[in-house]
Amino acid sequence: MTDPSVERGSSKQDHDNIEDAVVVDETESESTAATTAAPLVEPDVESSSSAGLPVYDDATVEAEAEPLAEPTVAYEPEIVAEAEPVTADTTSPTASDEPRVVYVTAPTPPKISGNRGFGVFIALASTLAFAIVFAIAVVIIEVIDSGVVALGFVQAPSFYVPIAFFALGAIIIALIVNRAGWAAHVFSSIVVGLVVYFGTIGALLLINGVIQNTPDQAQVMFAAALGDPRVIAAGLLGREVSLWTGALVAKRGRKVTERNRVSRAEWEAELAEKSAAQR
Repeated sequence: MTDPSVERGSSKQDHDNIEDAVVVDETESESTAATTAAPLVEPDVESSSSAGLPVYDDATVEAEAEPLAEPTVAYEPEIVAEAEPVTADTTSPTASDEPRVVYVTAPTPPKISGNRGFGVFIALASTLAFAIVFAIAVVIIEVIDSGVVALGFVQAPSFYVPIAFFALGAIIIALIVNRAGWAAHVFSSIVVGLVVYFGTIGALLLINGVIQNTPDQAQVMFAAALGDPRVIAAGLLGREVSLWTGALVAKRGRKVTERNRVSRAEWEAELAEKSAAQR
């Protein structure tokens, strides 16, 4: 058997050795960890400089870190400045295969000429002719009735009333007929004669106070006016003068119509030529 004391002493010695080993290991591990972690906290200036590497402190890091933001700030407006012409180029048509639009001024259509101005002028001239012819007719009628030539009728309503109605009818017909032919003026001359005849009768009855008379007296006055030779002569002469002066208006109307037709044909030919040139 083994001595217990020896075993107890040996176990104590071994225990001391184990403790010493643990202490040594901890010390060595702490020193090793301190040695390894030391460069992370405070770099060795001498070793860094001896190795040829640059040494950075806090001030140097801050001084060099600030310019890094400048290129970013200066670069942003460059992107905005370059974006504008790109958009303008994108909107403009650059495709060569697209059809090209060519604007050509179309010829102005010819203005259609009328004949109303000339017709009104002829109507006024025919009114003067009607007045002269009607005055001659009245003189002849008075010579036949009384055998005396008197010019006092010029101031009487029975003379200037027919002239006024003739001018009114002739002007209205000239505005309506315009460029019409001879047949239209033949029919319109009948209308002018009727306007002169019945217009003169109505105006003379009103001037002589037919409204103030009784119905029987008014009927007698109306019958006398219908058979008055001066009124009948005014109606007939109005029709004839309007007929022959209307021939002049119809003749010019044919010329104006032909001129309008030629101008229209030339315009259509020019328009067709420019349309063909665009194709």
